[in-house]
Amino acid sequence: MTTEDVRVRLRTKLESTFGAEEASLLMDRPPGGWTDLVTNQVLEGRLDALRYELVGQMAELRGDLRAEMAALRGDLRAEMAEIRGDLVATMERGFRAQTWRLVGTTFVAFGMFATLVRIT
Repeated sequence: MTTEDVRVRLRTKLESTFGAEEASLLMDRPPGGWTDLVTNQVLEGRLDALRYELVGQMAELRGDLRAEMAALRGDLRAEMAEIRGDLVATMERGFRAQTWRLVGTTFVAFGMFATLVRIT
């Protein structure tokens, strides 16, 4: 029995079960034509194209992110250097003021000691 014989028998059985219009719908080409059917190869091709596009966009984003991080790192280093400079200047002023207070207190103490020694 050939494929065409099987096809004719199937059509006849479908016509007797569902009717001529339904049998034609089931046996004939799809409503939009065979070109409207999506095959696995078409889906794989589209998925590959999407993957390729996604990989490209991810690489671009990664590059942008690295550049932005480098810029932020530079800004942070500049700010840290500025803060460090301000801190050092503040500490130097504090040390200088403390030294003058210590020297002044030492002179006053020596003066008081000398006065006490002279009195006794």
